[in-house]
Amino acid sequence: MNLLPVLLKKYWLQLSVTLLIAALAWATEHYRNNAITYKYQRDTATHNLKLANETITDMTQRQRDVAAIDAKYTKELADAQNRNTD
Repeated sequence: MNLLPVLLKKYWLQLSVTLLIAALAWATEHYRNNAITYKYQRDTATHNLKLANETITDMTQRQRDVAAIDAKYTKELADAQNRNTD
């Protein structure tokens, strides 16, 4: 006598519930891992964006400083040239 069909007929509900739980556990783990990966990517992108914005702010300030120094020395040069021509 084949025992497998008898056991399946007797325990089909328990086996179905066990398979359903296993499938749900696998899906949960899969999507949890995806969420962790996306969170890491988001945090990395946010950090890189912050660094880029800080760099832009720093470079803008440096550009203003250089422009002020350039204006100062250009004025001094023009004044010196005017004194030399007088």
